[in-house]
Amino acid sequence: MATTFLNASYSVFSYAAKRYGGIRANPPLPPAISVELSSVCNLACPECVTGIGLTRRVNSFINYDLAEEIAAQSRGRVLSAWLSYQGEPMMHPEFFRVTGLFAGMNPVISTNGHYLGRENCRKLADSPLKRIIISWDGATPSAYNIYRKGGDHSIVTEGIRRLASIVKERRSKLEIIIQFLVHRGNEHETGAASAFARSVGAGFRVKSMQVLDPSEAGKWAPSDPRWSRYLKGEDGGWRAEESSAKGCLRMWTSTVITTDGDVIPCCYDKNIRHVMGTLGQQTLSQIWRGERYSSFRERVMRNRRQVDICKSCPEGKRLFF
Repeated sequence: MATTFLNASYSVFSYAAKRYGGIRANPPLPPAISVELSSVCNLACPECVTGIGLTRRVNSFINYDLAEEIAAQSRGRVLSAWLSYQGEPMMHPEFFRVTGLFAGMNPVISTNGHYLGRENCRKLADSPLKRIIISWDGATPSAYNIYRKGGDHSIVTEGIRRLASIVKERRSKLEIIIQFLVHRGNEHETGAASAFARSVGAGFRVKSMQVLDPSEAGKWAPSDPRWSRYLKGEDGGWRAEESSAKGCLRMWTSTVITTDGDVIPCCYDKNIRHVMGTLGQQTLSQIWRGERYSSFRERVMRNRRQVDICKSCPEGKRLFF
């Protein structure tokens, strides 16, 4: 554990050295990783690249051997392993076997909640997962189905109740978070959703919504501007609220690995435009400390507004409430 904290501390130090001193210091392995277990999903959410069929991967699910190699290369360095990216992680045919590889790395998953049958709930409660974030974007089916196309509100609701009961019964340390993706069609149910979370002993958070085309944000923007990542101009048009941040700490502390083993800089690279390297051809350390990654960090630090995936990134803005 001491090694992981030292790794994280030096990662932050290497960013600060560059940010405030202009000193180029190669960071060690990232203390946080996101590993995409699945690039497919059972839903068709309209502002999700997977939901509308834009995700392009060779592998729908990450290969167990690749996941094992990622875990082996990360062990002793990673403080946080997020086992989700574009798809639904619980669709992976070896979900529990794969997640077990990341024991000791505080693994977390984000799920749409359609795979919370009794046996899965029991396995989740006994698993090394530290947290499960479940999307529940409406206290009623009508509000929920505005965004969660193809979803079943009753299945998710009962699944949450079931998991909460089993976690309590087995005295599991698994933390359950209900996440409410707020938009114009469901904002009136935020209070009811929060009350439901309390009733089952789960945490609750409201998340602001990201849209694929900022000019179309008006279709979804809630009435409370604090809950939106987008601004309405005097001409009535919408645009992403630009970040005033310089650089990006994430470039020094976290990375994303797809089901194909491609290493990309962050979750905003939804179309996989910036592949830093591919595992199997190189090690994670070689990719992370390689010239391609270093050059990308330099670009972001120099002027993040000139990097396509950074233009609509709300770095520094509050996203969760």
